[in-house]
Amino acid sequence: MTKKISSKKSKVTKHKTVHKKEKKHRKPKDKNAPKRSMSAFFCYLKARRDGLKKEQPSLSNTEIISKMSDEWKAFSAREKEPYNKAAEKDKERYAREKKIYEEKKKRQSKEDKGKEASPKKESKVKKGPKTVSYTHLTLPTICSV
Repeated sequence: MTKKISSKKSKVTKHKTVHKKEKKHRKPKDKNAPKRSMSAFFCYLKARRDGLKKEQPSLSNTEIISKMSDEWKAFSAREKEPYNKAAEKDKERYAREKKIYEEKKKRQSKEDKGKEASPKKESKVKKGPKTVSYTHLTLPTICSV
């Protein structure tokens, strides 16, 4: 009896075979890409965190975040307005930086394609492997007989 070999990893259970999904590989993050814009909530977190830590230094990070999120939920639209404006400003900053980044990336890819399109000219004289002859050298004798 021959076994079938499959590329998928599978697990045989009592009633049926379950196939595991293969992990999708993410493409690596470009370190030169601009940072994404912050939402109004994150602008609020950034502004409020230090003040809350000074008010209640005994709170852990998770407690601080949950407390700030409860405060954010309780805010009216009028109280959220300055943070919404800050978020809009940050969106504009991101759009501006992304546009510059994309233009730079296009320019770079065109330059790379241009380099690939023009291959190096090969010299007419083909060079073989370098060999060195040591027949003309005389080695000193260490022991005399």
